[in-house]
Amino acid sequence: MSVMRNLFTTFALAASLALPGLAQAQLADGAGELRPTDRVTGAPDADLLIIEYASFACPHCASFQTDVWPMIDREFVETGLIRYSIRPMLTSPPQIAGAGIILSECIPEDRYFHAVDLLFAEQATIFQTARDGGDVLAVYNRIAAATGGSAEGLLACLQDPAANERVNAYAIAAAEDGIRSTPSFIINGDLLAIGHEGEESGTHNHAMAGPTIFLHGGEPLLINGETVPGRLDEDSFRRIILHFLDVTDSAD
Repeated sequence: MSVMRNLFTTFALAASLALPGLAQAQLADGAGELRPTDRVTGAPDADLLIIEYASFACPHCASFQTDVWPMIDREFVETGLIRYSIRPMLTSPPQIAGAGIILSECIPEDRYFHAVDLLFAEQATIFQTARDGGDVLAVYNRIAAATGGSAEGLLACLQDPAANERVNAYAIAAAEDGIRSTPSFIINGDLLAIGHEGEESGTHNHAMAGPTIFLHGGEPLLINGETVPGRLDEDSFRRIILHFLDVTDSAD
């Protein structure tokens, strides 16, 4: 499909700026503050802000959205405890990551998080359709229609140079923020990511590295004196969010 081929050409350079991997760079100043382009859900006066960097081409992000996000939304966002924002990233394959970003911003703004849900739910179908040489645009059209958009509107967005520039801008911003993998999270102003102890400082031995753990601000995240295994599951994130809510309450 010509639209998808054009997307690949447009986004190929920017995608190289957001390479996935465990090692994390230093988080840039201001990365943990909300920006005008951020889409946010949750009460403005919530105790805690979480910013997620995610790619619509990232299988781990799709699993997180399917398996963990509903719990976060139900127990913490809808109850007014946290605000949550998703910052899109451009990773390989860039035509799929980029098309997802454009679609999510091409439908009514109040349907953004619904579009995110559907894009991740349909990710496997999109990949399989692309591998089979099928009509990938038809899958995106179905998602757009389900979230208040249209096939005509989506095609116009995909071909809009300004929309393509915004995708490139997201890729550059994520790289400048110090984000190297998806999903990654900013909680309490510091980067929460999965890695190994000593990874940020370069003191750990890759050959001898043990199981992955959560790092916060480059250091092992300790809850009740214990590290948190690096698993993207409900129990881990419930524990992490409750920990930071407690930290916030203590600071107040």
